[in-house]
Amino acid sequence: MNSSPPRSPKEDADSVTIGIVLRPHGIRGEVVVEPLTDNETRFASLEDVRVVRPSGSSVRLKIASLFPHKGRLVIQFEGIKSIEDAETLRAAELRIPIASLPSLPEGSYYHHELRGLDVRLESGASIGTVTDLWETGATPVLVIHDDQARETLLPLVDAFILEVNVKGGFMKVKASGTVSA
Repeated sequence: MNSSPPRSPKEDADSVTIGIVLRPHGIRGEVVVEPLTDNETRFASLEDVRVVRPSGSSVRLKIASLFPHKGRLVIQFEGIKSIEDAETLRAAELRIPIASLPSLPEGSYYHHELRGLDVRLESGASIGTVTDLWETGATPVLVIHDDQARETLLPLVDAFILEVNVKGGFMKVKASGTVSA
């Protein structure tokens, strides 16, 4: 299948993407950000973020102010004073260090922790490794590749996920939830 997947934020070894700059907001350098976290207080407690542009260049920016707006956030960064400055941030990812993420309760996990897990059916047979996670806006979709580079897609919903064992390096799923691409 050679379809164009939804944009999936890229993580690196030490950071995780928590938002994506969609566009400038107004003429004073503010930007509209799509949060990629369900922790509503995540942004309010931040002092700065690493901003990674689509070109790969990055810069650390301090947050001057932010406020919620229509299910998204409007953020003003220090030093970004005009619509032209804000435009240079379009499609940039806002990243924070993985080490700064709070611990989760037993049985919970962060999406970035799923990459690299072995995916097993109820029978124990491996169907491949999680190589990506598409944030579709409604339901995240796991992208799984086997050792022959065949791709399988799996919606990340409780109905199909039987067990996630991050420390053990695997997850168990129902075969009925998978779609081979």
